[in-house]
Amino acid sequence: MDFSMSDLIRQNTPGNSEGFPAGVPPSYNWYQGWNDGGPWSPPADFSAVEGWGQVYQKVGAPPYANSNAAVEVANAKTYVRIKQSGEWSLVQDQSKVQLTGGHFVPDFVGNVAIPMKATPLAGATISFDAPPAGYNNHFWYRGRGIYPAGTVDAVYVQMDMRITDPNLHLVAMVGADWWRHARAPYLDDHSNNPGIGGSNWIELSTQWKTIGFYSMSADQFRAGPAPPLRGSAKETAPPAATSPPSPMPTRSGEKLMDSGSFEPTAGSGERKIANVDDGSHQAPQSYHQFMEAGSRLTFAGSIKTTDALSNDSLLVLTLALGALVKVRRGGSPGRAGRRWSNVP
Repeated sequence: MDFSMSDLIRQNTPGNSEGFPAGVPPSYNWYQGWNDGGPWSPPADFSAVEGWGQVYQKVGAPPYANSNAAVEVANAKTYVRIKQSGEWSLVQDQSKVQLTGGHFVPDFVGNVAIPMKATPLAGATISFDAPPAGYNNHFWYRGRGIYPAGTVDAVYVQMDMRITDPNLHLVAMVGADWWRHARAPYLDDHSNNPGIGGSNWIELSTQWKTIGFYSMSADQFRAGPAPPLRGSAKETAPPAATSPPSPMPTRSGEKLMDSGSFEPTAGSGERKIANVDDGSHQAPQSYHQFMEAGSRLTFAGSIKTTDALSNDSLLVLTLALGALVKVRRGGSPGRAGRRWSNVP
């Protein structure tokens, strides 16, 4: 499919969304699409990143439901730019680390979610059920991408998406969050996972569409684009990063599952989040999931990811997004700093 630099820059220029997400309050600063409130470069001591995508019913679209309709996602990749050399390093690759996710309420208030069926297709493509009424599709990698702390100054996320039913009216966005390290637990103040931002909303069709997000100015990206935007550019790998040896502790009142879906924990007021059963890589039980990376082919030295306990991962991710939109209302900082909040 054709995807040019001008297409990408349009997706990252305010005012170019092709629709808006139904159920999201217009006061949320990501309702309009791209915005520049998050930390484009990671804090000096951070060493992980998580790319993600989300799909919504389009505002103003006529009611329509098809239980067999799906959103397909392929070729998802996350790159970080190495400060010293200006080169881009591939740290998350769907062909090696598959995507997972869930159906969340549109505004993420209360972190309410229901299971989202995921079906692996040929070529590492994955198919998610289309968002049902009153919910979205939110997905991310099963393991976070890692890099040596202090060596990175930007991120680039790209995913291909399409729908299987032309009568669906859906819009999609991609984005990323920085993480303190590959196994850092979620904290309510979001100090471990400040959000970076996301692209404009792109309307999906039955034809593949590429959606990208970069955390730098358009001029900077033009001067040194990520590999997907420069033909035969070489995908380099960053120096090895060391992740903490101890796994993230599980949250009390939650039971981790090797596979499955979102499931309430008996006797707990919190929603239990578990790994979506998509038949793909199963990570060792250990860490978060709202923004992670997964499993599959080998890309000789070109990608650096850490297998996280996909169950815990999802928990972190979901809590992060939920808090993201609730914050600011109560005066506390948003999940992604200023970018991902409900402040206009």
